[in-house]
Amino acid sequence: MARLIDRPAEHQDRSIAPSPAAPRCEHCGRPHGHTLRCLPDGRWLSPDGLWFSDEGDPAPWPDVVEYAGVRTSRSIVGLYRRRAEKAMERRWLCRRCHMVTARDEHRRVTRTRSLMRLALGDLFEGTYTI
Repeated sequence: MARLIDRPAEHQDRSIAPSPAAPRCEHCGRPHGHTLRCLPDGRWLSPDGLWFSDEGDPAPWPDVVEYAGVRTSRSIVGLYRRRAEKAMERRWLCRRCHMVTARDEHRRVTRTRSLMRLALGDLFEGTYTI
């Protein structure tokens, strides 16, 4: 993984550096570095004791049956890039929101890599029998 110091000068944009306070996800508002309680429907309990939906809006408290499916998750917020039409868009997102917002791109890359592996197999080993 390339460090900031290893990148060319034009890519060392200091305006994207995190603030002294821990960053929050721009999509759902999860704080960086906290262990959160998450429900299967996407609601999560903030360190302040408030429940939020997967979009970051205040949500109602779960009942006992819903709370039985709770799991703990450590919230890691990172700076993710997304190629917009002509510019590179950078956003602070948690891992969950990154995977949700970039789902189509990840599926496209996975499909392309799978097809490339099949093509290399056809080239060097003959056709596959599927």
